[in-house]
Amino acid sequence: MICREISWRSPYAAFAPFVGMPHAHMLHGGDLSMVSQWSVIAAFPKDVLELKNDDVESWLNKVQSVLNARALSDQEDDGLSPFQSGLVGFIGYESLGSLEPSLELPKSPYVFPNAIFGVYDALVVFSRHHHKAWIVGRCETACTQLENNLGDDELVPTVQPKFSKIASNFSRLEYIHQIEQTIEKIRAGDLYQANIAQKLNAISDAEFSGFDLFRHVGAQSDASFGAFLQYEHGTILSNSPERLFKTFKNDVGERCIQVEPIKGTRPRADDVEHDIQLAQSLKDDAKERAENIMIADLMRNDLSKICDDSSINEDAICELMTLTRVHHLVSRISGLLRDEVTMVDILRALFPSGSITGAPKMEAMQVIAETEKTGRGPYCGAIGYMDDRGGTDFSVSIRTMMIEDNRCRLSIPVGGGITIRSMPEDEYEETLVKARSATSGIINAETKIS
Repeated sequence: MICREISWRSPYAAFAPFVGMPHAHMLHGGDLSMVSQWSVIAAFPKDVLELKNDDVESWLNKVQSVLNARALSDQEDDGLSPFQSGLVGFIGYESLGSLEPSLELPKSPYVFPNAIFGVYDALVVFSRHHHKAWIVGRCETACTQLENNLGDDELVPTVQPKFSKIASNFSRLEYIHQIEQTIEKIRAGDLYQANIAQKLNAISDAEFSGFDLFRHVGAQSDASFGAFLQYEHGTILSNSPERLFKTFKNDVGERCIQVEPIKGTRPRADDVEHDIQLAQSLKDDAKERAENIMIADLMRNDLSKICDDSSINEDAICELMTLTRVHHLVSRISGLLRDEVTMVDILRALFPSGSITGAPKMEAMQVIAETEKTGRGPYCGAIGYMDDRGGTDFSVSIRTMMIEDNRCRLSIPVGGGITIRSMPEDEYEETLVKARSATSGIINAETKIS
């Protein structure tokens, strides 16, 4: 592997020349995050693996074939960043639905592919903790091309887009009615939990900079899994706090996997005492804890399909996660992957995340389709990377925005888990809290949503 240090500059400044370039991407957790050490820039892909015509089996086989051909040995690991070359991209929520014949899912309404990965021989990695940056990769030509195109200038302040209003595909009363209907299905025994979303839409009179929006949101965020993904006809911005899964090797060289489902939300308060009360009420809330534990059980069951018997551990259950705008409950479950398990096996077992479907997963996905009546596309799918040395890290693409129509239309889907104890009005308000976390500066307390 090639690894050479370059002069430090802001990851945003380094990425600026790539704005508007299809398949140039940035993985960058919120600027206020204390745990997001690494930022990554990828551009000039060697290949692009796009899911076309719903031929999921062929696409998965192609992805696995590329991973196998590019696999590097442990000797290539210099201990620097967890990602140095490999695949970057996203998998849309509906992408693997055809693998389950009983599901009838709506098509994605967006211009993006159902799933797509760029294959990159070189990356720029930034250690934000140490203010150091490196060009890394497996090909000198690719490393030089990437290095020669990096920006190094200070950026001008961001300019926020102007929207007259934000409209939902549900009115407030319609959304509440759908929640009530879902609760009735739960009472009837059809399922235990379903995650129901509404889609907020905003249209600007003029083209706006998605990169400025990403910078603005990132400056106020401590979410760990920020991403800025650019494609020919649109851009995806994610400010997700939730990991779907990561794979890594432990100290004795065993392949491990960890999932971190989030369930349970409270807004933050400016007043310290009130904020502490909100956090404690979340930790003590029987409904929120039951919702979290139910999904943790579902994820544990999914892991049992790919992990060694008796290796699955509950590292944390209903642990408080406090972010700049919300409190969450998060659980962490890990296990040892069986020797024969491939990346495709992992995707089949875990995708989409139970935290954004509900339980049982198939029944919940069918209820979601019938309720929302539109596809989710990148929202509630997964965004992340697959390193040539075997490590992976994917987020659940919540707090995620899609920019389309010559960069004038912004879509912001937001949802929440519905259980038999849910209060419909509270569930509606929770979606707005989550929306503000995704779009600070666009959606605030005074924004009119119709």
